[in-house]
Amino acid sequence: MDKTIEALHSQLAQDGPPLFFPDPEVPAVFNFDQGLAAPETFPREDLLRIARLVLDRDGADALDYFDPDTGYEELVFGYRRLRERLSERIAATQGPVLGAEGIILASGSVQGIALAVNGFVNRGDVVFVEGASFPYALRYMDMAGAEVRAVPVDDQGMDTAVLERMIAEAESEGRTVKMVYTIPTFQTPTNSEMSLPRRKHLMDLLRRHDFILVEDNVYGDLRFAGEPLPTLLSMDDTGRVIQCGSFSKIVAPALRMGWMAGDPRAIAALAAVRQDLGVSQWTARILAEFLSQGLLDPHLERANAVYRSKARVAVDAVREHCGDFVRFSEPQGSFYLWLEIDDRIDWERAATLAAKEGIFFRPGERFTTGNDDRQFLRLAYSHVGEDVIASGIARLGQILKECA
Repeated sequence: MDKTIEALHSQLAQDGPPLFFPDPEVPAVFNFDQGLAAPETFPREDLLRIARLVLDRDGADALDYFDPDTGYEELVFGYRRLRERLSERIAATQGPVLGAEGIILASGSVQGIALAVNGFVNRGDVVFVEGASFPYALRYMDMAGAEVRAVPVDDQGMDTAVLERMIAEAESEGRTVKMVYTIPTFQTPTNSEMSLPRRKHLMDLLRRHDFILVEDNVYGDLRFAGEPLPTLLSMDDTGRVIQCGSFSKIVAPALRMGWMAGDPRAIAALAAVRQDLGVSQWTARILAEFLSQGLLDPHLERANAVYRSKARVAVDAVREHCGDFVRFSEPQGSFYLWLEIDDRIDWERAATLAAKEGIFFRPGERFTTGNDDRQFLRLAYSHVGEDVIASGIARLGQILKECA
């Protein structure tokens, strides 16, 4: 045999390893890296009770591929009753009445985004994203052969005036502008919110240029301050907005249950490219019952109180210990602080020292797509205790002073 196994890899596999973030070389003492829901918010007793209820009530049907009374539809779209509950909640909180046909369940929002990309994007199509964005979404677009172009993002979200110019430029080149992907509410990683004027402008661009708009709304329910803004889905009159959500962020990560919501004609494209025989019937039934019993909104109220308190500790600690060396906006929801590091800091040395002391965070370059010479870090306060937040940020501040 003359060839190595690696030489037999497909071109797609050869284009790069799976997207993951390496384990630290020393134990994490202050782990501000991953954006995970707080363990103390997990509704373990309710989930245990409902899991038993579902098995006792539904028997073997709960452990099958699909509900025999519904049929093969659930192999593609997922458990119909959960889709109905999600549709009802979207109608109550956002307005659009989508029905079960306007919802497709996925293994977390990441799979939903992959389905949207595969369902709409052809090789060579132009996809616009925010200049700092969710790395997995960008990887899916790249794997699909899209030309990904980054639009600047600031404290008011995606700069839609720049987007308008970039769309015009792409169209003047004879390119197909197929999709815009945005996280308008508690943007990852900047935690900014797209302003209402920009949301209206983006919807105007959608009507004029006829692309697909993917609204990543996984953090939309995690608001603990400020007034909510209308979602892009609620503003849509074209049927071209697809919104993703996830129980992984708002209930517990291990559920691995997300959804994509939109006009049934748009969701049909996602269904057409699905090949995995759907999501867990048992998990979907548990979550359908969780919603039916009216447990989600009280859970969110309790969880957001936890995140509000942790965010306050994080903000106060950064201002006290790092204030001279970082810039940031105070969060109104979600899990993160996005810190811009002052030019006076030898950031490479500071990051190395922090890692050696077990202080971990997500470097800004893991998210950025453009040529930005500024240094950022994303600090996740959601899943660690308040004492860890305070002491870890205090030590980070000392390191920044040492490296100034």
